[in-house]
Amino acid sequence: MDFLYMNSREPAVELDVQKEIVSGDAFFGKAKEYVTGDRETLLYRQEFFRDVLQINELPEFLAALHAKLNEISPLMRGGQGAAGREEKLRDLLYPVVYIELVELICSYLEPIADRLTARSLLALYHMADNEKRSAEYGRIGKYYMKNSARLRSVHSVTVGINLTPMFEPKEAGIVALNSEEFSSGDFWDRVIRMDFAKDDFHCIAPLTVIDKKLGYQDSQRMNNALLKGLDSVLGDGLRHCSRSIEKYPKDALKKFYEWSGSLGFVTEAVKRITELKEKRIPLAFPTVSDRFLFDVDSLYDDSLCRKKDKKDIVPNTVRLEPDVCCYILTGPNSGGKSVFLNSLAAAQYYFQLGMPIPARAASLPICDTVFKISVEEQANADQVGRFERECITLSGVLKKFTPRSLALIDEAFTSTSAEEAVPIAANFIREICRIGGKCLFVTHYHELDGSQPSVRQCGGAVDYLHTESDGERRTYTVLPGSSDPRSDAHNIAKKYGLL
Repeated sequence: MDFLYMNSREPAVELDVQKEIVSGDAFFGKAKEYVTGDRETLLYRQEFFRDVLQINELPEFLAALHAKLNEISPLMRGGQGAAGREEKLRDLLYPVVYIELVELICSYLEPIADRLTARSLLALYHMADNEKRSAEYGRIGKYYMKNSARLRSVHSVTVGINLTPMFEPKEAGIVALNSEEFSSGDFWDRVIRMDFAKDDFHCIAPLTVIDKKLGYQDSQRMNNALLKGLDSVLGDGLRHCSRSIEKYPKDALKKFYEWSGSLGFVTEAVKRITELKEKRIPLAFPTVSDRFLFDVDSLYDDSLCRKKDKKDIVPNTVRLEPDVCCYILTGPNSGGKSVFLNSLAAAQYYFQLGMPIPARAASLPICDTVFKISVEEQANADQVGRFERECITLSGVLKKFTPRSLALIDEAFTSTSAEEAVPIAANFIREICRIGGKCLFVTHYHELDGSQPSVRQCGGAVDYLHTESDGERRTYTVLPGSSDPRSDAHNIAKKYGLL
């Protein structure tokens, strides 16, 4: 169990939309592996994120827990090739880290325990609380009181290296233990810190940055050598604990460390939710629709929410009926068609992550695949022409499409003439209707209507939406029905005095 999964992780759902929703947004790329198609997992996550929204202390707790588990990560992974004295020092740290972690969890969650409803948070709290009440915790706590100050007071070491006349290292060792970190001597680092002091804790010539310049094997060798030296200095001065006190916290920490797997994503998701909450964007947890109904009241576009104030964003209410397979969305350029498509894609993404969506209320189905195809993506075709790339992409969509799929298609087949594009698009829509599922097809081809034989064959499985305009002014509102194919051209012509 952790924050996202009650039991073992199930395979992620294929959501081929992360590059499309928000350009350059790393969150969606990282989130892809956590998209779920399991109803119980989704509801389990909604419990967690609902508590996060309602209990103000939780975002700070999750950030602190993430930082703590990251801090102890090297200890939990263990040292490759470590043995003897270097591994002994790690063993001395387990009781200290165990007490600190249990105390951190209890200090945050105990005061708010009566307000917690999420099974994940309650399970974590009870696990920590049971540890704190145990006899083992009391025994280990005595060790912690005796030794933690000495172990936690060392923040850097001074290393001495003797050289041969040819400036080759002859021997090296720890010269001193320091209670403060040394500062980089790099000029630009010092400019950024506005720190130009010169003392014993300013490096005059850095040797290496372990995480950036050394490989894993070299890093482990350096770590083990340092641990061996530190044990020589620290170990003899510490009250060594019995093997039982060493083993118990090590095993207990493994159970807590299992919660770290998804915590990186969780903390980023909480930041995103908090950002929307602070802007007073409404946040809703969609109910699960079993009828393949997409019903959203006042849906805000996710990317606009993070760029603009709430008052500058036009929300849209959308209802895609279960018995309609394809909605054809038309309207003037720059009228909000693509933004509407992106907002629906992001909402489905958030929903299947178990997160709230930026809307007042919603009911959404769980999809097994979601596709979003845009003209911009096809414009980057290589080796084959843009039109052929579109055909390859949309053919791939049809091969994977199921009655539980959602396809969001933005301005397909614009690389060829309307005369050629409209029948091809109509055939694509007919195939979608034959399979089932749901498709929102954005196009500026007004000819893509019931006059097309392929569309006419779909009957009631095809319906229409349009973006509204008030003269030259765009309202960015999506409404039922087809748009007037003449309205945009007439308005532009009037603007320049041609009508």
